[in-house]
Amino acid sequence: MVVQLENPFIFGKAVTGENFIDREKEIKELKSSLLSGQNILLFSPRKMGKTSLIKETFRRTKDAVCIYIDLWQTASIYSLSQEIINRVIEKTYTSVEKLALDMKHLLKNLRPKISLDTNGNINIEFGREEIKETLNEAIDFPEQVAKRKGKKIIIAFDEFQEIENLDGLQIEKTFRSTIQHHQMVSYIFAGSRQSLIRAIFEKKERPFYRFAKQIRLQPLNVETLERFIISKFKNTNKEIDKDAAKWIAEFSRGIPYNVQHICHETWYATDSKANLSLVKKTLYEKILPSLNDGFQIIWEDISSYEQRKLLIGLANESKPRIYSQYFIKKYDLKTPSHVRKALKSLEEAGIVDENKIQDPFFEEWVRKKFTL
Repeated sequence: MVVQLENPFIFGKAVTGENFIDREKEIKELKSSLLSGQNILLFSPRKMGKTSLIKETFRRTKDAVCIYIDLWQTASIYSLSQEIINRVIEKTYTSVEKLALDMKHLLKNLRPKISLDTNGNINIEFGREEIKETLNEAIDFPEQVAKRKGKKIIIAFDEFQEIENLDGLQIEKTFRSTIQHHQMVSYIFAGSRQSLIRAIFEKKERPFYRFAKQIRLQPLNVETLERFIISKFKNTNKEIDKDAAKWIAEFSRGIPYNVQHICHETWYATDSKANLSLVKKTLYEKILPSLNDGFQIIWEDISSYEQRKLLIGLANESKPRIYSQYFIKKYDLKTPSHVRKALKSLEEAGIVDENKIQDPFFEEWVRKKFTL
């Protein structure tokens, strides 16, 4: 009797271990740079797998204490300060008594309350009345702990561009002025809103100008993804045709999340062997309908008809020459300057990158749904 295992394709969350796809070169570069004290700016379009890359790199790094902090989930300077301090404590202290003894050396001006939660984890809390002092000490806290423990610490701030929503330029200045003196802590600043994250690190007037080595995460190659897809099906007593695996890799543009999404649904749709016909049927009859409501909201939020028409053009042209008279006339656009303005707005919204709709599912939805 053949036993079919659980669906091996995971999407919608970061993956590590056997579910992680390749990136050996990137992991080697990250580890080498971070352990030598280099700070890293890691950026890519959404769903490229940067969070998975960070977590897999941390999983393989034994020579440092690795801490992951998602700024998307921090709504205030106070919560960010608590998150930094508590995540450092979580990774470096197991004794409340030892932490209490060290605390007077680690935090000079704050007197936090130390407690244990229901799971036995150490937590600290402090008052909200001294937000500026709290942030300054919180940012410096990892370095003080690293020195006291004699351990290298690596901290990843994911979706770092969200820092602008906390206190704008002032919080950038506070961060930069403090961590530039750190010797025992290295940082990853990661972001998917490329226009925002690059502005923070590339504009001369910004505090983080050229502060970190830049690594742009590139799509995975088709052959690597083909092998991954075929092996995952095979490991669960199912099969997929080589041409179907190749089509998935190409449609997905080398983005791991997209590959996992299509394969996840295709795996459920077949009892034995998946072919290209089944893959396409799954895309058009299962995946796109399930995404329709979300895509409709995105479309309705785009109030500019010029932006909408540009998106329709981008969805229907494989190599669009967006400023050509042919393209402008065919898609009822106005002038090259209007196209440039519309493109900039779509880039800032994270919908378009390098004259291409970032999400191939959204691109296919636009192409199927709208005509001019």
